[in-house]
Amino acid sequence: MLIRLGGTLSNNPVMNRNPYFSGNATTPTMPQQAPNGYPNQYGAPNAQQYAPQQGYYPDQQSQYQQYAPQQGAFEPQARAGGMTYDDAMGKTLILLAVAVLSGAGTMAFMPMEMVMPVAIGASLAAFVLGMIAAFQRMGKPVFAIGYALLDGIALGALTGALNFFYPGVAIQAVLGTAVVVGLAVALHMSGTVRTTPRGRKIVMVVLISYILFGFLNMILTWTGVMSGFGMRSGSLGIILGLVIIAVAGYMLIGDLETVKLAVANGAPKEFAWTCAFGIVMTILWIYVEVLRIAAILASNR
Repeated sequence: MLIRLGGTLSNNPVMNRNPYFSGNATTPTMPQQAPNGYPNQYGAPNAQQYAPQQGYYPDQQSQYQQYAPQQGAFEPQARAGGMTYDDAMGKTLILLAVAVLSGAGTMAFMPMEMVMPVAIGASLAAFVLGMIAAFQRMGKPVFAIGYALLDGIALGALTGALNFFYPGVAIQAVLGTAVVVGLAVALHMSGTVRTTPRGRKIVMVVLISYILFGFLNMILTWTGVMSGFGMRSGSLGIILGLVIIAVAGYMLIGDLETVKLAVANGAPKEFAWTCAFGIVMTILWIYVEVLRIAAILASNR
């Protein structure tokens, strides 16, 4: 069963501004071949034109069939020297390794009194790098690696603090993120879920609403009107977290689709860093939401 939820482009800010992720980009096509093996400048060959007449050299029927165009033979493929899907996935693994190692190092060696300053400072720096990358046509490795490093430090500090007050939430967040990402990848690879324009619009509305809700919740907690997780405490926080995780998982599927689209559109090999940047942003966002739910559940015990 095929479930269509949203478009071929991603809501990811790193990915939605580049022509290689656009369905309108020019895709290289293979020249049409005549049965004699030479390009047909007048269009696709007419099969009936070259088919043997009934009753005339019947043994040539099988000989003709070997020249018939095969279904899927002219599907878009990566250009010579261009980016491949494996290139993007390889760069994604590199950035994830940077984020995980920097986060683990921060958790292990960061003094508790330095957690909040480091988390806020690293988060702001990562945000700036993310905004710079969002307006670049070709992402640079230094920005992608720098973002993964800074976001890893910020999330490592946050995870260490929450794990200090609620032991066990760190491993729960890692395992939960692995499950969500694995499920999204499986749904994408199997073709069970595809994105559609309507789904992307719904996701965008949910994201804008979530950002506004987050700002309001932050103001209420910082001003002392509410404590703890603010409006995200209890059942409401868990339900909201699950909804946002589903939205982020959907966006991850869209990210993977746009990588394939970029390959089909002939993106250069260096473009793999842009793809990896966008994918890692979504995965780290999933981790934040899973960590938040784990902490809320732990606080309710």
